[in-house]
Amino acid sequence: MSLFTPRVFRDFLTIFISGALLLTSLPFVMAAPAKPIPTQQPKCIGLVLGGGGARGAAHIGVLKVLERERIPICAIAGTSVGSIVGSLYAVGYTPDQIEAIVAGIDWKDMFDDEPIRAKLPMRRKDEDYRYLLDFKLGYRDGKVLIPRGAIQGQKLLLLLRRLLLPAWNVAEFKDLPIPFACVGTDIGNGTGVIYGKGDLAAAVRASMSVPGAFAPIRLDDKLMVDGGVFNNVPIDVVRAMGADRIIAVDVSSPLATDAELGSSIAIARQMLDMLMRQRTLQMLSTMKGGDVLIRPKLDTVGATGFDKVVDAIADGEAATNDQVDALDALAVSDEVYAAHVASRRTLSFDLPLIEFVEVATHRSRSARLVAEQITQGRDTPLDLNSLEEDISLAFGRGSYERISWSAREADGQRGIQILPVDKGWGPNFLAFGLQLYDDFRGSTNYSVAIESTATGINPRGGEWRNRLETGKRTGIRSELYQPWGRLARWYVLPYVDYVAFNQTLRPTSDVFASYRLTRGEHGVSVGFNPVPTLRIEIGSALGRDRADLRSSRGAEFEHIESDFTSSYFGVTWDSIDSVDFPSIGSRFALDASIYDDSLGGDASGEKVSLVFDTAVRLRDRHHLLFGLQGSFSGGDDDLFQRLGLLGGFLNLSGFPDQELAGTQMAHARVVYYRRFGDLARLFSLPAYIGGSVEAGNVWFDRDDMSFDSLIVSGSAFLGLDTPLGPLFLGYGRAENGEDSFYLSFEKLLRPFGRRR
Repeated sequence: MSLFTPRVFRDFLTIFISGALLLTSLPFVMAAPAKPIPTQQPKCIGLVLGGGGARGAAHIGVLKVLERERIPICAIAGTSVGSIVGSLYAVGYTPDQIEAIVAGIDWKDMFDDEPIRAKLPMRRKDEDYRYLLDFKLGYRDGKVLIPRGAIQGQKLLLLLRRLLLPAWNVAEFKDLPIPFACVGTDIGNGTGVIYGKGDLAAAVRASMSVPGAFAPIRLDDKLMVDGGVFNNVPIDVVRAMGADRIIAVDVSSPLATDAELGSSIAIARQMLDMLMRQRTLQMLSTMKGGDVLIRPKLDTVGATGFDKVVDAIADGEAATNDQVDALDALAVSDEVYAAHVASRRTLSFDLPLIEFVEVATHRSRSARLVAEQITQGRDTPLDLNSLEEDISLAFGRGSYERISWSAREADGQRGIQILPVDKGWGPNFLAFGLQLYDDFRGSTNYSVAIESTATGINPRGGEWRNRLETGKRTGIRSELYQPWGRLARWYVLPYVDYVAFNQTLRPTSDVFASYRLTRGEHGVSVGFNPVPTLRIEIGSALGRDRADLRSSRGAEFEHIESDFTSSYFGVTWDSIDSVDFPSIGSRFALDASIYDDSLGGDASGEKVSLVFDTAVRLRDRHHLLFGLQGSFSGGDDDLFQRLGLLGGFLNLSGFPDQELAGTQMAHARVVYYRRFGDLARLFSLPAYIGGSVEAGNVWFDRDDMSFDSLIVSGSAFLGLDTPLGPLFLGYGRAENGEDSFYLSFEKLLRPFGRRR
């Protein structure tokens, strides 16, 4: 990763932008005045739902009690999470329905923009095996750029669009069953924006764009961030909507204690919270006699505690129950309340046929690629699940900030518009890779890589990628990836590649040699991806191999140099959910290469390599990984590409990393790992304890292969899934006495086959 992690970036951006706005616009208020008891029944009761992250689930508990106590709500104003709950209630969802929605959301998945790994394109999956850090910088016009938020909100916007679809053709929010408005902040000029008309789902998304956490969204030519920056409890908004009496719900976070102010960032955030509190007090001071303020305690629920939304709902109910006496003055009879409920116009989604499908092109270089991904037909009913799946697959290609959709009516026809938006910090991206290995015996290896990708070089989504690495392996690679055909399932990939690395050969106990291997090649591949989990590829390559002896004991040769020509076929299946600590899914890859001297090369031979891994989740914390790998080759002895390698952590544990080499290789393993810690926490650092049982060996003669010659080994390890990738501390021992401690920064699943 870069020096600025998403979390640090979020904190500094939140503090800088929000603090600046609040310092320049907010007066300081000491306290709210006392409120006299109302003397008459108000004509219109307005509900104000404030922002507070996960604490906002308390709004649902408030709504439950208000309905039980027969409190007729005539208008709702919300900020941030309050705009989400408020819009759902205004559209017609009941409190119980909203609770079921909120409780049923997988919040960890919701705050991860990427589709599940199994649905990512195979090209994106390849990145996982290159030890790339999960963070990319942008590069444009000579400047390095960073994302505007840690989360782009792709999944959240799709969810809001689905939930608020009944209001797709409501132009003004006052025409909803309950009139509604929400508040956002124009980050361009520091002013508040009140949304009372337009695209309801987009307005709600703009209202909850927490600076630094959620990326801002451009709406009506304004770059919008969270409304809480300007007005976290918008009492003035609901009063302007005609409310005579106000019920305000404040779920903002309390100030940190002295003990929690242990860093400069914590102190700066405390200052920001103080400024937001002053703005909130200013709003609360405008409450009049008969208005009701509800402040749930939420002692155990923080702003990011989405794993405790059920607790927040209960706290909201409890706090509202404490205000029942004050609410009695606002209650109406059963008959009046029933008439109030009946008067709400029930919205229904009425879009029977999709008469047109339009993909906007003004905000994406590769909009045509998105258009080819959409399978929704004309003059057919809207298939919402299929549409979201298509958008998710297109978004998974990795060059889009978001891909949204909306229902539209134009020229008397009803249809949908897809809006792909390229990443604002692109279209060129920089990624970094890191791999570390130490056996505590003086053998330390590392690899550092930088990879640049130019996206959207044509409307069909062409990419130009360049990679430079140094350390254990030194190399450079350049490739042009061009998808084509229906749904962009086909691709062509010309490339040039150079790599150099040290390799130990230990065919017998009496022979030891260390070589410096270099390989340069260029070639072209043609591939087909019928589904995201499957790739079929053919290609050809020409190149030169060279091996220079560094040290030896009984080596047969000192120097080899030869040209080669090859043709290859590969098939890969990859449905693994994670290459770091997989829980479910499988990986199978087969690569067959033929080297032919009749086409100009110096050597002939063939090599078939395969790998199979499958992960099984026994229970929430317990996992098993079964793995097989092998390579089998024949032909000229001086063809180094025929070698299969073994050795290292979980790769015949006990031996040094990739020390065993032979023309024939086989290895099997069973790895168990148990996660410990709090599984329910949204933000955590997963830790694991585990071990392995393995068997394998290498041979230079196929006739020597036998079960009796397999070496059995095992390992025990601790693993930590850090933001930079998996970190392991382990010990391995083989039955022949080879043993080693390991400190490694690598993945449970290693790269396989051809360099990508």
